[in-house]
Amino acid sequence: MYNLAMFNLQGYSIPASLKLYDFYFSDENHLLNQLENVHGIVIHCSADEHQNKVLELILSIKRRLILPVWVRSETDNVISKKLNLELGVLGNFDKNITNEEMFVIIENTLNIVYDKDSKENIETKVKNELLLNSLNFSIKIPDKAEISLTRMEFKMISLLASRMNQAFTYEEIYKHVWEDEEEIDNSAKGYRTSNLAFHIRNKFIQHGINPKILRTVRSVGYLLDSNIEQKALKEVVEVTSQKNESKEAK
Repeated sequence: MYNLAMFNLQGYSIPASLKLYDFYFSDENHLLNQLENVHGIVIHCSADEHQNKVLELILSIKRRLILPVWVRSETDNVISKKLNLELGVLGNFDKNITNEEMFVIIENTLNIVYDKDSKENIETKVKNELLLNSLNFSIKIPDKAEISLTRMEFKMISLLASRMNQAFTYEEIYKHVWEDEEEIDNSAKGYRTSNLAFHIRNKFIQHGINPKILRTVRSVGYLLDSNIEQKALKEVVEVTSQKNESKEAK
């Protein structure tokens, strides 16, 4: 299931057959603060809305996180479409395309972006172990369903999985997940990290997994507890995680 952010776009019904869950936003700051919890974004541009506002929002999103973005426009302005694409938008949806077509295109694109069904996925399969897949940002616990995570959620889990049953501080988690962002105060770091953990635990609950696997270490941070669901549970860090290890070694 993919979390799809809909900015200034309401009244659309996503077909039940699609793996899309919609979240509606009308406030730009609210949207920007929730980027780590979504897989893609659709920006609605009304006929009377100034194009610069849309461009500024696209730039703000790109500065914070690389995500698939589409623009749904009520006009057929060729120049606006060209500018959107130059800023990295994956596609422009105009009034000639139906809502159902739009959502099918979005889901098909997300399947490619997150590479859910590709046989080329890097996934180490070992019995009774935690499986992390860096290509589609997923985690799988033995005998449980595969859980799709956002980019930020996966970065937090992969960090914790690199040192099972040992706590990472809020500072360590923040620097790993939001490595390119400017420094903020400790209370804000704790809040953002706790918010990320909250969303991960909710996904665990939805898939029948004990959320206590992601354990809070009071006044310190978080750890992954291998003793909750499986005694033999341990981390499997995929090939791409070696990049993070090399960074830390420097």
